[in-house]
Parts: sequence; C-alpha cells; structure tokens
Amino acid sequence: MLQYQIVYYSTATREFTEQDLIELLKVANQHNSQHGITGCLVYAGGKFIQLLEGERPAVLALYEKIKRDPRHTNVTTTIEMAVNQKLFPDWGMAFKYADKDLLKQHGTKDPSKWIYSEFNAEASPGKEAIFNFAVRSKLMESQVLPR
Repeated sequence: MLQYQIVYYSTATREFTEQDLIELLKVANQHNSQHGITGCLVYAGGKFIQLLEGERPAVLALYEKIKRDPRHTNVTTTIEMAVNQKLFPDWGMAFKYADKDLLKQHGTKDPSKWIYSEFNAEASPGKEAIFNFAVRSKLMESQVLPR
C-alpha cells in the first residue's frame, strides 16, 4: 500500500524547552499510533522541521491541524509525495532537540552545524533521510551527505 509523506518547517512562536517538546510528543505519539502515522521532529534554533508519514487522509488531516497550531508560524511545506514504504516505520514520532547549551557544548551557535554533526555520526538510512530533509528545508545549507 502506498504511503504519503509531508515534510515541513516552521518557526516557533516561543522558545521550547526539552520538557515542552516531551509533552508535545506524548500527545503526538498517542494520536499518531491511533492513526498509523510515523515520522520525526527536529527542533533547533527556534525552528521545527518534521516529516509525517502514513495513509494519505490521516497525514493530510494531521497536517491541517498542525498548520493551525499557534505554537508556530510560517509553516512551509517542502516535500509532499506518495512513497512505497515509510522511512520510519517503527518511530511513532522520534525527535531531536538542540538548546543553546547543547549547541555551545558542540562549539557552535548554528543549529545547522549541530544537525550535521548529529546525523553525520552513526549514519543510517533514517538519519540520512532526516539530514536530507533538513537540507531541503533550509535548516542546513550543506549539500554534503553524512557517511
């Protein structure tokens, strides 16, 4: 059965802590498991980037709800397509978070450099997909793929 994917990025209307994101993901995981949706959420530097995947009607309904969420603005779709299989079939909604302290610890203020270093180490097809959509969604400017 064909699956449907949407990748978008947006700007947070306030700074999110790791605890804020954990709470958001608890609700998301419950909804997503009931509707067969999987994917990944990345938050860094006040930007969200998310890949949603599942059956087309479920993904589109969730995306419409996401676009109306007041916790972010400037929701921009970067990829929308049918695919043969999910990239993250076992991930209800995985996430990666980089706060200012983590970025400083990695010697940078630039979230794109953190995303590159995070997904460059221990590359896998899933991590490579996240890296690629981070590049396409303008969180990253590098076209170099992780190894």
